[in-house]
Amino acid sequence: MPTMNVSCKIDQRSIEKYIKEQCALGDRVTLSDQVCAGLKLVINSQSCSWTYAYRKRGYRDGGKRHPQRTVKLGDPVSMSPSEARLAAETIKAQVRAGEDPALATRTKERERKAEEARKRACAEWLKIYSAQQMQLGKTKYQRDELRNIRLALNELTLMEAYPEEITSKHIRDLSDLHHARPATGRHRLGAISRFLDYLLDEEVINANPVASVSKRRKPKPPSPRENYFTPEQLAALWNIEGLKPSYQRYLRFMITSPLRANEAAKLTWDQVDRDRSEVRLYAEDTKNSEHFVMPLSLIATQVVLGNEQVQSELVFPLSSVENAQMSSWSHFNRCVRTTSGIENFILHDLRRTFSTLMAEHTDVSESLIDSLLNHKQSATRGGVMRHYQKSQNLDKRRDVMAKWGRLLEAWVGST
Repeated sequence: MPTMNVSCKIDQRSIEKYIKEQCALGDRVTLSDQVCAGLKLVINSQSCSWTYAYRKRGYRDGGKRHPQRTVKLGDPVSMSPSEARLAAETIKAQVRAGEDPALATRTKERERKAEEARKRACAEWLKIYSAQQMQLGKTKYQRDELRNIRLALNELTLMEAYPEEITSKHIRDLSDLHHARPATGRHRLGAISRFLDYLLDEEVINANPVASVSKRRKPKPPSPRENYFTPEQLAALWNIEGLKPSYQRYLRFMITSPLRANEAAKLTWDQVDRDRSEVRLYAEDTKNSEHFVMPLSLIATQVVLGNEQVQSELVFPLSSVENAQMSSWSHFNRCVRTTSGIENFILHDLRRTFSTLMAEHTDVSESLIDSLLNHKQSATRGGVMRHYQKSQNLDKRRDVMAKWGRLLEAWVGST
């Protein structure tokens, strides 16, 4: 905004005069007082305020003078010109005494804001964290992160407590709560630790209590799962009798394509490319928040397109509520176990089955197999290569999925 600078002895008459002039011109007007050097009245279209500019005495390292600082004193409604000059003289005296009034004012303001922040409960800070850092749960990772924080605070009855009340004992209690479920405990602890790191950055707390908990008291990594299905078990799963038709169709697709359960359950028809025989996952739908293309074998294409649900937006409408997301995964697994006779069935084990059987029955490299599992850090993308190797190897992936499809056709028979 253009500024008109005027030097004069500021009094009530000059203030009224230049306020009218500012309204007529629309430009900012700055009145510099001839009585008190450094005192100014800044007149804008919406506000009007007294300011005083000064330099701290002495020199900085290197022989340079200290930078000029400006302090806002008030407005002409609550402070007359003589009162503004008196306030400026007070600041001059503080500067002569070696003080830095502007820095002291900023420090007090920061302390005031920090004190206000400390008076907010964890529930309120979680809402702020969700909006500022987690995009209100836009991706699956963000939704899981917020869910684990919410559950951890509820388990410790800290949702209505102030963040500074969270101690290392609370963190140890959280670990003890999930002693029998180390994976859950690690998810809870990691999420709450990142939330507390955010509060530390915002100067709401002075330290993250998770840092003071010993490794011995933190949840241990769970033992890796080793279960996978044999070709005979895959045939039993494929040819299940008595399973709900929508469940059976989805199960067959999961056998043919090693997607994650949620990724496949959320597929919509606009993500299916019939001409190229592939499905495309959006970044917000994948665990690693990256766009991913899964080529479809012939048997997988037959599963997807053989019984197209025109009335539903979802490729696999698993919920009884139209176009609703699937949430009854334990019920799904239970139904499959009952009808197939495979008591240890877990849907996620189909991904491990794909990886294991492809390695056993083909000469496809493990890195290429792993790339089809869409892991964030696959065997081919570690270290420096992760930053330079960006190829998707789509043609090679198509060949891999075609080989997997031919193996399945031999094992499970026709659809």
